[in-house]
Amino acid sequence: MAAAAAIKNALFKLLRGAGTSLALPDDSRIFKQAGNLRAHPRNYCTKTTIGFRQQMDHTIPPKEYKWTPGNLINESFKLGPNGHVCIVLNRQIQVPAHVVKLLWKNATLRCAVDGGSNHLRNFIVAQSAAKQNKGSKSDIEPGDIEPPDLITGDFDSITEETIEFFKSIPKINTPDQDATDFTKAFTVLQPVMLQRKVKDVVVFHDCSGRLDQVMANLNTLYKMQKDNCNVYLLSGDSITWLLRPGKHTIQVPLDLVTSQRWCSLMPVGSTAHNVTTQGLKWNLYHAQMEFGGMVSTSNTYSTEFVQVETDSNLIWSMGAYGFEEKLRSTMK
Repeated sequence: MAAAAAIKNALFKLLRGAGTSLALPDDSRIFKQAGNLRAHPRNYCTKTTIGFRQQMDHTIPPKEYKWTPGNLINESFKLGPNGHVCIVLNRQIQVPAHVVKLLWKNATLRCAVDGGSNHLRNFIVAQSAAKQNKGSKSDIEPGDIEPPDLITGDFDSITEETIEFFKSIPKINTPDQDATDFTKAFTVLQPVMLQRKVKDVVVFHDCSGRLDQVMANLNTLYKMQKDNCNVYLLSGDSITWLLRPGKHTIQVPLDLVTSQRWCSLMPVGSTAHNVTTQGLKWNLYHAQMEFGGMVSTSNTYSTEFVQVETDSNLIWSMGAYGFEEKLRSTMK
């Protein structure tokens, strides 16, 4: 038994030094028989899992994050004390027009990415026509829309008509084919964002498009979501962003709670081993989330403050109230 204990201790030290986890034999059940080692396994913790458990048990306090998505879907339409950046991707703009206009107007920096400039031009032309044809006045006028501050991309999608339309706008060529135009746009924008102390980015995209393009946008979320950069993807009726390991408090607009709008938590890319939530209709308690196992879709709210504590990255997505219906109801 002394030899068995020595073998176990040596293996355990080796594994701890490598930072890996493995089921090792229990010294009380280990024995040699006919030259073969038989064992009844017991799971041991390594440095990595010990550190994780300490954090989730609050021996090490988790990093805390606070989110106020209401700033994207109510009258303020502005993020952060220093404003936000707006980016238009190469997809049709599906976000309701008045939301686009106000977020775009309040932006500190505006960027169109390659073919996104075609969609922005179409949007501006359509809003200009709507303004000319509008017979009645309202609190929200289409108005003139500011041009982008710059256009980036490898310019394989922008049309000659759009180039002429935005002829006075600076255009920065990013030819690297190993990254998407969306990712490359961040490389261009980040120095300016740091200088202006802007950390919030609003991206107009279309989640009903090709799956590979949607996944590419989510991949950019993983690459760019940092302490000094929060990225929000806005589609027709939803807002999506990344929750990093830690404790997150999301203040949900009361309209979404009372109307029981949907929300979801998705573990994209890797398993989340320990997820606990509060404030949802169907909460999780130290749950493991992974594709092929548990995911949380079509959930909703029990209160306006939702807490999510996770040991791994999660994609949070939430349905926003019907913008146009809400607008019409407030105008009556």
